[in-house]
Amino acid sequence: METFFFKLLRFSLGLEQSFGEDLSDKEWRELYKLCIKHSLAGIVFQGIERLPKEQIPGKVLLFQWYGVVEKIKALNKIQNQRCAELTRKLNTAGYRTCVLKGQGTSLLYPKPLYRQCGDIDMWVEGNRDNIIDFVRKEGVKIRSIDVQHSEMDFFEDVPVEIHFQPSYSFNYFIAKRLEKWTQSMADTQFCNFDDSVGFAHPNINFNLVFSLMHIYRHQFSEGIGLRQLIDYFYILNGSNMSQRQKAYTSICSLGMCKFAGAVMYVLKIVLNIDDSLLLCPTNPRYGKFLLDEIMIAGNFGQYDNRICHIEKQKRFKRGIAQFERNWKFAQYYPQEVLWSPFWKLWHWGWRKCNGYL
Repeated sequence: METFFFKLLRFSLGLEQSFGEDLSDKEWRELYKLCIKHSLAGIVFQGIERLPKEQIPGKVLLFQWYGVVEKIKALNKIQNQRCAELTRKLNTAGYRTCVLKGQGTSLLYPKPLYRQCGDIDMWVEGNRDNIIDFVRKEGVKIRSIDVQHSEMDFFEDVPVEIHFQPSYSFNYFIAKRLEKWTQSMADTQFCNFDDSVGFAHPNINFNLVFSLMHIYRHQFSEGIGLRQLIDYFYILNGSNMSQRQKAYTSICSLGMCKFAGAVMYVLKIVLNIDDSLLLCPTNPRYGKFLLDEIMIAGNFGQYDNRICHIEKQKRFKRGIAQFERNWKFAQYYPQEVLWSPFWKLWHWGWRKCNGYL
């Protein structure tokens, strides 16, 4: 089914001219399950809309799929509206903001409303304590606070994460490089205001590095789904060679050289993208491992029984279980895995001392 899935995905993205497969009802149901697993029901439905009448799924599944896609479109409209509202609120209070990931990246898609959205990730410039104090005075419930972001209930219909920094690294030295790189890019991102949607979002130069780091981070936590890889495909598609070369230099300085090769391998296998779009040569060894993890875990690891088991345990045991899960990554990314227990111990102490636990 994965072969059919990848082929249908390429057709839906306009990378192949035809699907050319006559599937049974059972096979279509399996494909639908894969689309749900990777949060790609909307993207793939674009392909179904273009299929010849004799190739489309049966009416029951087709109407079910259609209903899911209409919900995705409606949620995207609400999400865009909330991003603009939150931007105005924070800008009025004197904070510069930038919407990371989802709603900004979706603008690179030919049909942004078909991309399945998640929560709002708003990067806010300023002192963490000042931002938290402002939010509390506004009467907004704060669910959690960590070194990267905080979950805050600004709206009843859309979850919000306020980011104090876009990303982080377990490795102390790479974290310092990432902080320096982020600071050098910050002003341009906060100024990249898009009047068509009413909020600022990162430019291609930033996303080429940041989005790869976002995927990299999820490998060591929830897991990775194909939706994040499709996002990166559109980022690559919107870039030029000079931008990719410059980004790859930054990516290597942040310890993600081999991971970049793995992502290029996955994009080549799944989407068969043109070699001219690749950041670097593919890395088959790392790439095969990454693709296996992606297909097991689904979107943000929601279908990974290994992670579900970890989440049910108490905090200390969960930390041990998480490290055991990540230990298999050590042969590929030792600089992150071996630093992780020290970082997590420090992070626990930092949250405890600041009253965030």
